[in-house]
Amino acid sequence: MKKMSLPIILAVAAITATSYTYNCSDSKTDNPGWLWEISGNGLAQKSYLFGTCHGGGHSFTHEEIFGFEGVDEALSNVKTVYFETDLTVANRLAAKEMSIAEYLGCDKDTEKEDLMPEGVTYESLFDSVAQYQEVHQFLSQKMGDAEYWKKTPYYWFNHLSAYNLAKGYYGNRAADVVLYQEAVKRGIEIGQLESTEQHAQWMGRPNNKQRQRPDIPLKFQATILYIGIHNDNDQMLEPMKEIQAAYLENDTCSLHDVLENQAKNDELNSANPLNSGNSIFPVQSMNQAWCPVIEQNIAKGPCMVAVGARHLLGNDGLIAMLRRKGYTVEAVK
Repeated sequence: MKKMSLPIILAVAAITATSYTYNCSDSKTDNPGWLWEISGNGLAQKSYLFGTCHGGGHSFTHEEIFGFEGVDEALSNVKTVYFETDLTVANRLAAKEMSIAEYLGCDKDTEKEDLMPEGVTYESLFDSVAQYQEVHQFLSQKMGDAEYWKKTPYYWFNHLSAYNLAKGYYGNRAADVVLYQEAVKRGIEIGQLESTEQHAQWMGRPNNKQRQRPDIPLKFQATILYIGIHNDNDQMLEPMKEIQAAYLENDTCSLHDVLENQAKNDELNSANPLNSGNSIFPVQSMNQAWCPVIEQNIAKGPCMVAVGARHLLGNDGLIAMLRRKGYTVEAVK
């Protein structure tokens, strides 16, 4: 079996190669960076967009994020900072105060079809005690659900892509969290573009109506879960090192090149049974949902909107969306 598609990890990072629309050979748009100023269209004061990086195994420092030109000054000029969702949850996860299963809402999203049939045990579904022990340790320790056995292997398999995303937060400070902590320290009001529940759906938690496949025998469910778990290794986070380096250069073109090269090396196969279909964020849908919220709040007063950098760029990015609505959105150099 092939490993899970690389976008499972790339979704944590900044932008996608397909969403990038800037011509990096054009000196006017070369390497615009992650901080953008919003003005015009009747705004009394300017606001900001700031592209962040959500982790992927790297713990960002204050010096790294506030080393970007203009970020400190921009933060001093705003009354509110809006993040994608409630970062107190991400803070708790980074501090290891909650399990990944709890973070993903695995204790709240169970339906009847997710439950194991009465009398069937996980031990009986594996060919060896060793295989069972590996699955047991993963679900009880890494996922953090001591009562995992109440749910089918396919339920857990469908949470693997979300697990890999959440793993990027676990014990690490995302760029968003660094900005959040500084804003709190300065007494700046904190807002969010959507609820925690909605964000969990975007980030990869399977849709209940699409999750269960009754035609898949439990023993085969156990097999693909076992294979999927073996894709959980540090090598899957290796590509993130290049992405993080490009992000920290404050260089959209460099990051674009990294992701484009990685995309060329990644074989996407929708027929692969390890592809649960939830590995890539629906960026366009998220941006369309956020844009009216952003407009409403920048009209109230100066604010900073901090979201994953890939949400900013492309024809369906927030920069393009706001420009089409009449705002002036320019990179802060």
